[in-house]
Amino acid sequence: MKLVAIAVASWLAAAPAWGHTFPPNRTVVVQVETCELVVMVGYRPGSGEATQTIFARAANSPKSHEVGSLRDVLGATAMAPLTVAIDGHALVPTSVRAKIGVEPGGARPMVVVLVTYSLAPGHTLAISSADSRNTRISWQDRASGRVDLVGAPTQDHWFDGVASFLLNLSPSWGPSACAIPSSQR
Repeated sequence: MKLVAIAVASWLAAAPAWGHTFPPNRTVVVQVETCELVVMVGYRPGSGEATQTIFARAANSPKSHEVGSLRDVLGATAMAPLTVAIDGHALVPTSVRAKIGVEPGGARPMVVVLVTYSLAPGHTLAISSADSRNTRISWQDRASGRVDLVGAPTQDHWFDGVASFLLNLSPSWGPSACAIPSSQR
């Protein structure tokens, strides 16, 4: 029995640690406003090799740019699997801001990306993720009247593992509602 215990102990010592590993985590919050769409994406890479790969990509920049490079790499990784579209036409961001941090304990970096889009006329707003198993989505209309609330998914509720999140836009909204008067151009 003692020999078996010694063999198991030495095998465990030689094997990789059986520590906890964590998958990447992407949290998407969608806020529909009268003339724009605001999307906030929080992202934390998976533990182990995924985090090391992100650090390695950021480390290739000059020392004075490492923090900015880490922010850019994390931001690009956070947004890469996401597509925001109206009636099948991808929207182009009007502004993008990102802030980085470190999870409690300092093991993994994380980023929060705030992206705004002009909300064009259309029938269906779609937020799609190519990495649905690590993505969760919530949304809110903010009383804009842009979303047809009848049959819409519940607001302020998390939807996990959704590959495509659809919101029907209100047909009563007109394209001139967000036009800038010529006196303000």
